[in-house]
Amino acid sequence: MSAVPNLFPTNRDENWRYANLRPLAKARPDAVTPVEGLGVELPAPLPGFARWVYVDGHHAPWLSTLRGAAAEPLDTRAAGSAFASLLDGEIAGAGVDFALSRINAARGEEVLHVARPGTALANVEVIFVASAAAASGTSYPRLQVQAPRGARLNIVERHLSAGTADAAVNAAVDFALAPGAEVNHYRLQQVADAASCFDTLTVHVAEGATYRLRTVTLGGTASRSTIFVKLAGREARCELTAAAIANRTQAHDLFAEIDHAAPRTATHELFRGIATERGKLGFNGKMIVRGTAHDADSDQSLKTLLNGSGAEAALRPQLEIYTDKVRAKHGATTGKLDEQMLFYMLSRGIDRPQAQALLQWAFIEDAISRVDLAPLRQEIERLIAAQLNEVSALDGLVARA
Repeated sequence: MSAVPNLFPTNRDENWRYANLRPLAKARPDAVTPVEGLGVELPAPLPGFARWVYVDGHHAPWLSTLRGAAAEPLDTRAAGSAFASLLDGEIAGAGVDFALSRINAARGEEVLHVARPGTALANVEVIFVASAAAASGTSYPRLQVQAPRGARLNIVERHLSAGTADAAVNAAVDFALAPGAEVNHYRLQQVADAASCFDTLTVHVAEGATYRLRTVTLGGTASRSTIFVKLAGREARCELTAAAIANRTQAHDLFAEIDHAAPRTATHELFRGIATERGKLGFNGKMIVRGTAHDADSDQSLKTLLNGSGAEAALRPQLEIYTDKVRAKHGATTGKLDEQMLFYMLSRGIDRPQAQALLQWAFIEDAISRVDLAPLRQEIERLIAAQLNEVSALDGLVARA
């Protein structure tokens, strides 16, 4: 197998300055050999969702439940042209930022999910499981979603581990929304502590279509999400909500570029991150408003909370606006726990660790509350409570529906 191409990103590249690329660079670049019949402990099924499971990038039919699915896997060779423009760099500023996606396309196994025309709603849960150590190879999960005209899709994408191996994951996910389609995309990354998870997400949104992403990053020693959304049609909309918690020496980085290319397009972006101990967080939110995007609306709210002497966070909102007919606002703040609020809680008899956990919970819940699938939200809240090391302090909060 040839070496990783020269376009492999490094920290010298502007959009990758805060990413920890060492785990992926050290991993064997060959695709992991599939393991048939591997036993994996999976989360409880989501009511009303079909479930597709992939282990190390390969389909695991013995773990999947396709009954009642309003969506189906199709031959990607027959539909590959639907995503060709995305993968060839239609999204502005592709270049090195698409390097990992191109590596995935060359080595990964593809799967395509398409809502059947005329179906009112499709609910699909896709679980990518990483089991092999990085020395054995890299996992290359690939997901392609095509939402036909007027379709409504709920897609839950999970990344988790089987065991505690230092697995290396290079995932690529592509969405193409036809006019009037509506997609709710929920993403939860909870790989093992020693694993690393990198992904590239590209989304093409046509006229009157709406794409909503709710992404939560909790696991792994290092992670990087690279997101490109093109609002290509009039009144196309994007809602991006992201939450991340970096404990100990975890490093989580997210780059999101939203390209407004048509009139009356709109984006609402919210990020909430918590870094504790020596954890590191990075969020780079780039908004492009083309000269053709009259009356576009761009809104960013980026906030991180530091709770530890070695914790670090880097927020970088970017605006590129080429028309005067636009509404754009952004805000980015990084700070520590509110000392006055902490003092108030301590004066009421709440011990310091519990008070800190409650304040962190209130901060991150601003993003988590937007996960409107109740069973998934409750699961995420329990995971966050464990991540904050105060399950007992937050027990009454996470139990609600």
